[in-house]
Amino acid sequence: MKLKTNLLCSALLGAVFVAPAHAQADQATAQGPQVDDIIVTAQKREQSLKDVPISIAAFGEEKIARLGINKIEDLATNVPNLFVNNFNGTADTVRLFIRGIGQNDVSVTQDPSVALYIDGVYAGSSFGAGFDAVDLERIEVLRGPQGTLYGRNATGGAVNLITLKPEPGKFAAKLEGSYGNFDYRSGKASVNIPLGDVAAIRLSGLRTKRDALYENTGLGVDFASQDRAAGRAALRVEPTDNFTIDYSFDYSRVRDTGNLSVPIAGTGSGRIPAGGPIAIPGGTVVPTILLTYSDPFPFSTRRPKSANALRPYLPSKSTVFGHTMSLDWQVSDSLSLRSITGYRDVDSQSYTTSLPTNTAAIGLVLQPPGFPGVPAGTVLQIVSPPAAVSATNAMTKYRNLSQEFQALGDVDFLGGNLNYVTGIYYYNDHGRQDAPGEAIGGPRAQAFAVVDNRSLAAFTELTFTPGGKDGPFHITLGARYSDDKRKANRVNENSFSFAALGGFTAADCARFASTFAARGQTCVPNGVTAGANYRKKFHNFSPSATLAYDINDDVRVYAKVATGYKSGGTSQRSANPTNFSNGFEPEKLVSYEAGLKGDFLDRRVRLNAAAFYVTINNYQASVQTGATPGDRDFVGIDNSKIYGLEGDVTVAVTDALRLSSSVGVLHTEFGQRSLTVLRDTGQSVTEQFIKPFSYAPKVSFTLAGDYDREIATDWRLGAHVGYAYQSRMHTSTNAADDRTLDPRGLVDASISLIRSGMFGDGSLELKVWGKNLFDVEYRNISLGSFTSLGASTVAEFGDPRTYGVTVIARF
Repeated sequence: MKLKTNLLCSALLGAVFVAPAHAQADQATAQGPQVDDIIVTAQKREQSLKDVPISIAAFGEEKIARLGINKIEDLATNVPNLFVNNFNGTADTVRLFIRGIGQNDVSVTQDPSVALYIDGVYAGSSFGAGFDAVDLERIEVLRGPQGTLYGRNATGGAVNLITLKPEPGKFAAKLEGSYGNFDYRSGKASVNIPLGDVAAIRLSGLRTKRDALYENTGLGVDFASQDRAAGRAALRVEPTDNFTIDYSFDYSRVRDTGNLSVPIAGTGSGRIPAGGPIAIPGGTVVPTILLTYSDPFPFSTRRPKSANALRPYLPSKSTVFGHTMSLDWQVSDSLSLRSITGYRDVDSQSYTTSLPTNTAAIGLVLQPPGFPGVPAGTVLQIVSPPAAVSATNAMTKYRNLSQEFQALGDVDFLGGNLNYVTGIYYYNDHGRQDAPGEAIGGPRAQAFAVVDNRSLAAFTELTFTPGGKDGPFHITLGARYSDDKRKANRVNENSFSFAALGGFTAADCARFASTFAARGQTCVPNGVTAGANYRKKFHNFSPSATLAYDINDDVRVYAKVATGYKSGGTSQRSANPTNFSNGFEPEKLVSYEAGLKGDFLDRRVRLNAAAFYVTINNYQASVQTGATPGDRDFVGIDNSKIYGLEGDVTVAVTDALRLSSSVGVLHTEFGQRSLTVLRDTGQSVTEQFIKPFSYAPKVSFTLAGDYDREIATDWRLGAHVGYAYQSRMHTSTNAADDRTLDPRGLVDASISLIRSGMFGDGSLELKVWGKNLFDVEYRNISLGSFTSLGASTVAEFGDPRTYGVTVIARF
């Protein structure tokens, strides 16, 4: 498989980098099939994709439907060097990685590395990002740091979701219904209602349900079911020809159950010493963690069909709503003023457990030689009820408010043309996450984190074209200055060092009785619950520079250097108040990129290619600093580097047939192999790291064929087949936690029959579709965090084969 993959990638890369010279030499002049132009807003204004010096993957409304992209996770198989998965069993929280840069440990006190924008408004947090998209016009994936125009949260890149806007003077509607295996049911509707010639309302909504992918033969609900609803209301008013007001309200509700997480390797050891020997009359006993697994031994590496939860498995609940107001004033042909106001509110209750098939209790185990008639190893007494070892019911409330003012335009300058985007930005968020859960020996105590952040920024990007707008040279300079203020408070009564902050309460004395006994101390219950505080300010200047040259009207080459910055912060899951109060410093990177974009053979072939090299300092890595895998802090890693290639090619073979391919090649190197970290006990330990970044496949590519032709009057036939490959990748930079995900190759396909001329100028479409058609068993998550509990590898599997039929009526 490896040899075939390497040969295929070599052939694709050869096509990517050899095609320009060959195509230019043999460029035809006869008209024929052509690739469609793609308009994007990656640089805050509408531009042709080939004119934007950024590595971009863009999907229009038609392509989104053809690929079956319904949520953020669906992008993972369609964009090389992009990886998307959920956060350890959560149904509404996603992690985005671009070129290996992402947020492995999702925390409300740390910024994501890939920014998610909806109609120009920053989503702010990965919590609540696992929603279904409603009424999308376009998706743009910007690979590489976008610090100048997108700010402190886009060191890996940015994902832009652009919705369809109301159209004054036009009535239109669309109804869509789907049914598939696992009793998948989905209904979508949208309507555009004109309010005279100057205003319109657009209403859209969806409702999706799907039975569970895995049966729970134990306690609680089944695993990986879907129950989602979303709606959007948008208003556009155009009081004059040069002024536009857009307002929208969006709402999403997720009631999914988390994916099944199962052990696939390990000893399944049933007993782990939890303390030292205790003398009893006639012998000794040892407090011991007694593990119970419902999984068979040895663990199976195959995707299961069911699992037996030993503790009640619960659904998640997430509600997200947002308001967006955009004002666009075309002051003159050379100046536009724009205001974008956004508010977003997340209320999430997310149940997660990495080991639903395991419980643990503490028992007193008799040691040799034992009593007469009672052999050594006998459990004399169970001193705690069986509990889940990783169950958490996290309750997150988060809201953000942002305001951006932009000025865009172009002017004559020094005999040339100066195109500019400049603006100021304000952002504020506030959040709280409570994470109660179960613990071996008794319930977990109070633990929560509260955050309050404020960011101010000013930015500009200037493009000078000598000789006027049609000149071949383009020089772009950009800069952004950010001023960030971050505050957080953490209460964690599960940690001995945190509990000591306000003195020990009676509950603390009982909880840490064994700790005091080991220290030879007596606990005095005269304290109160108190937390640790974090408060810091950060300032950053992020410049960028790009030089582009138009070889001709259809081909552009560019070279750019860009900087990225991710604000410092702290960890909501810290087990040591010193670590929490110290926090971590900002992550900074420098990216060098050279690329080519162009159309060849009279626009029969479109080619985009880029090579990049990135250096990163203070990469924010997550490490375990407490007694459990969930007790974590962030540490800074210097001297990391990433380099690679990206290429996309589309060929219009005939008027009906399009072939396309995208390739990503990635090499990552973590800057340090070890680092000393402070544990909650006050001890300093050395954490070992591996060389590659997590979720950074060395090779990823897609191959696709799309067919669309008229087969009779008012009848069209459409078909799509796609293959997506990702090579082997690591799941953690921490050596103890790291496991690997095997290579995967997934095939999706659809076929459509469209009857136009119905319902007036409308149409009726029947589509049959399938995803993962060959039912490949692959893993999205793999952890080594529970080795001490006899489960050396815990994994979540990707979706099995799904298929169904969709009917779409357009009016």
